[in-house]
Amino acid sequence: MIDYINIYLSDFDFKLWQSDSRLQFQFKIADELDENDNVIQTSSEIAQYKGLDFIHTLSGQCLVKGSIHRFFNAGGNNGNRFTFSNFVEAVEDLGSFGVVLDKAILRSFEFGLNLPIHEKHLTAKSFYNSIIYRSGEIEKCMSDDGNSLIGKQFITEDTTVKSYDKKQQAKLESTNEIVRYELRFRRMRLIKRLGITSLKDITDKNKLIELFEKKLLKSVSESIYFDWKALPNTNKLPDYQKKKFLNWRNPKWWKEQSMTRKARNKNKISFEKLIQKHAKHDIKEILKQKLINEFSSVIESPNFPSDNNTQKKQGTLAGCIVNGNRVGETTTVKKKYCLTCGKEITHQKSDSKYCNDQRKCRDKAYNLKVSEKRQAKRSQKEKEIINLIKDLGNEFNLIRTTNPNRKKRKGVPSRKTSIVVTIGGKKKYYHGADARFFLNEFEKKTESKEFNPIPTP
Repeated sequence: MIDYINIYLSDFDFKLWQSDSRLQFQFKIADELDENDNVIQTSSEIAQYKGLDFIHTLSGQCLVKGSIHRFFNAGGNNGNRFTFSNFVEAVEDLGSFGVVLDKAILRSFEFGLNLPIHEKHLTAKSFYNSIIYRSGEIEKCMSDDGNSLIGKQFITEDTTVKSYDKKQQAKLESTNEIVRYELRFRRMRLIKRLGITSLKDITDKNKLIELFEKKLLKSVSESIYFDWKALPNTNKLPDYQKKKFLNWRNPKWWKEQSMTRKARNKNKISFEKLIQKHAKHDIKEILKQKLINEFSSVIESPNFPSDNNTQKKQGTLAGCIVNGNRVGETTTVKKKYCLTCGKEITHQKSDSKYCNDQRKCRDKAYNLKVSEKRQAKRSQKEKEIINLIKDLGNEFNLIRTTNPNRKKRKGVPSRKTSIVVTIGGKKKYYHGADARFFLNEFEKKTESKEFNPIPTP
């Protein structure tokens, strides 16, 4: 769960640490990165204790950096399960060093889970090698002390997404392989809106649940995954998809700068549908389910049942992402279809009514609504005309300005049909379709022997 922390202690008296026999401070000069990732030299007094560094800078600031997980394990490795209650206990132990939780300001921290792999056809390498693209992020390889590849990390200005072999990194003797998936918040501006600024905030179970749903799970959903072993060739694919598949499985193709965000997202959706239909397994969905199951265990909350079988029955695999519900709640994803063409649009926004393909369906529906309004208005006008002719008969004078039966000729501008009806000395005008309808109805109701030709000016 929460691991590497970097906290600044406001209103803190360094004398508390100086008088603590557990902390032996040494003067050190170290290279660190500033906010713009530039290397700067810093001088400070540092005391190391059970995986944490207690730091007093020359400017008078007091900081605590390091693995809170290792601190809980008395300086041991951080490859085992670290539950919410374990984390709270470790944070409370920091109180013995004078750390006040609401005055311990977070500068950065890691939020992730150790996921045991029980599947025979998968390894830790399968998971981190399957990430082929993350939008707008710099990809870097991770290595252990012996410079062997153990994972991948994707870096932005504010966050770093890491996926790596925890068993190899921590030199564990576990029988199962373990993949670590974590999100490091290098700056706090992204999660201030979640109300997380201090060490006290991340001891709030509800805020951690929200952080898991809105940040950690979302980071998986935003990534493009492809496991070569699940779909090694194009034999199963229809001909029209084979060429697309060759592009989709190529990480360089996704990085083309000419591709718009909308086009990339459309291809991502099509690619994931192809994987779900034809691949032996969907490694992205497997990772999501593992994260949900493991978080259900470590958070120790009734909203997150630890029974894996119950979770599968409840369908929490995608419910927390699609509907935004709490993980562990019973969720049923209701399929949606375009109101115009009938195409499935479940993957689109919750308020979507039409598919997004070149806006054809949306425009067609809009034009249909406009047409219906015009038709309703025209029907009302026609009803008015019929009632007028029925009530007054021939008791009014009618002037026709054009011939309504005149055929349109190419290149010859047509004249609008207009009529002027005089009723009780008052004139009423009808134009276009209304005028033509009036004339047709008038001629139907008027007998030919009583009909006098209408003068044309």
